[in-house]
Amino acid sequence: MIRLEKDGVHWEVVPDFAPLLEAVLKSPGKPVKQSPAKSVTRHCLASGTYYVKSYRHDAVPLRPLKFFFKRSQAKEEWDLAQQLEIRGAPVVRHLALGERRSQGALRESILITAGFDGVPLNEVTGVDPSAVLQFVEQLHNCGILHEDLHAANLLVRPDPLELRLVDLHGAKVKNQLTADERSGNLALLRVSFPIPVSAEVQHSSAQTRQLLLFRRAKRCLKRNREFATRRIGGLKWHIRLPFVNLAVQRILEDPDGFLERSAHILKPGRTSTVGRSEGVVLKRFNLRKLFSLVKDLGRASRARRSYQLAYHLELLGIPTARSIATADRRVCGFLRRSYFLMEEIAGAVDLGAHLRARADFEPKLIDQSATLIARLHREGFSHRDLKETNLVFGANGTLYALDLDGLRFMKQVPERRAALDLLRLARAAQAHPTVTPGHRFRFLLKYCRVRGLRCVPRLR
Repeated sequence: MIRLEKDGVHWEVVPDFAPLLEAVLKSPGKPVKQSPAKSVTRHCLASGTYYVKSYRHDAVPLRPLKFFFKRSQAKEEWDLAQQLEIRGAPVVRHLALGERRSQGALRESILITAGFDGVPLNEVTGVDPSAVLQFVEQLHNCGILHEDLHAANLLVRPDPLELRLVDLHGAKVKNQLTADERSGNLALLRVSFPIPVSAEVQHSSAQTRQLLLFRRAKRCLKRNREFATRRIGGLKWHIRLPFVNLAVQRILEDPDGFLERSAHILKPGRTSTVGRSEGVVLKRFNLRKLFSLVKDLGRASRARRSYQLAYHLELLGIPTARSIATADRRVCGFLRRSYFLMEEIAGAVDLGAHLRARADFEPKLIDQSATLIARLHREGFSHRDLKETNLVFGANGTLYALDLDGLRFMKQVPERRAALDLLRLARAAQAHPTVTPGHRFRFLLKYCRVRGLRCVPRLR
């Protein structure tokens, strides 16, 4: 290993890459990932393709101080890569590690890896699942347990077929893996790629998927490639960057003015006000009770919960209006109003309007409603305000779940809680004569079929 210094950065470099280090650093890189604290760029030279991963530790206050007591992420991955190469594990080659320090504190760490002419496993089709399973077993036989193993971390070259592990963050080296560790790792990978596994591992994978997506949904309140926080119009907004345009910007600058002067009001309620314009819908949650001022000091606002829940449902593939932004208006810490901006569902007509406009309840509508609610329950959600007006058909015929303020993520919905949700919907449907006992029976059969239940849930 060669040690050298360039522009204040101390490097460890494998010998054959040392002559190319300066050329790679000076070449214009194409961004692959970008955030305030981390970036990944791709550099294409005549000698090959290289990836430069930079951790900017000083982008976060006080973070450089913790590296007085521990290794940086880049250093951990660098040391781990050397161990894996010795064990013959199929990983991308790590070429250089750089660290820039100031007054002893680590300000930046840089990792350079060799390119591999493959694509992430989640972006290619036709890969034999058994080949992927054999690859993972090879890792396990080398004593490698990857606690963040998913398809995006595996690069595949179709012809001839070859796989490489590209991201070592989360990997551990052990003398020998237990059976539980192996099956747990397979369950984790199966969340993103359908490898052949036992029924027990499939069940474990479903639970793992649920927990992973719950955690991933929280990224909508952080700063990353898709989400950010901005202070606009005196409010701190959590925004979804790809959806922000001039129309959205104007709404964020004055949400109350938008509802008062520009929006077509859909719901002028005391507890909430809903208005739409230019393809978006703004829901303002108003102060309901004085006691809520105290309760809201220790909990997220209804708008923020709706914003995160909408993104969580989107990750699960459950149709709902896509979230765009959220903000709270507080005075001395007390919540007065909160705002949730979402994408408008084109041609939206709620299920209740369908029932009033039709002489008969079409079987397709029954099946769509039962499937949507069954998926909510199966994914661990209970909707405590489940009624026909909160189920909306778009112009494309898709049924969407709305009014997520009543939605709660419970990981596993108890039978009684699910039955109470269904009872709430059944009572709302009683106001529509077109809904017959036969329709209700069909609904429950479809609901149980989607959830994999052997019998109809009932109250006890």
